[in-house]
Amino acid sequence: MGTAGARIAFICKAPAHLDKNGAMVDHITVHEKEWAYCPSNARTDGHDWKPTGGVTMGELEMVVRGMRERSTGSLKERS
Repeated sequence: MGTAGARIAFICKAPAHLDKNGAMVDHITVHEKEWAYCPSNARTDGHDWKPTGGVTMGELEMVVRGMRERSTGSLKERS
């Protein structure tokens, strides 16, 4: 199977990694012999890898959007 059908097994949920940085970065890496995705940059340190159950890239986009919305909402609540 090629990468088009690959499932992402882990996502980084570190709050500091939710920001879009606009730079050309690597979002996909291997963690525990499975594909893993970081919304910021897979090459940085400080990841908080959580299992996804195996999602597609399309599903992952929705998950990341929700994580960012919740993060922005909790920042507004603190103000």
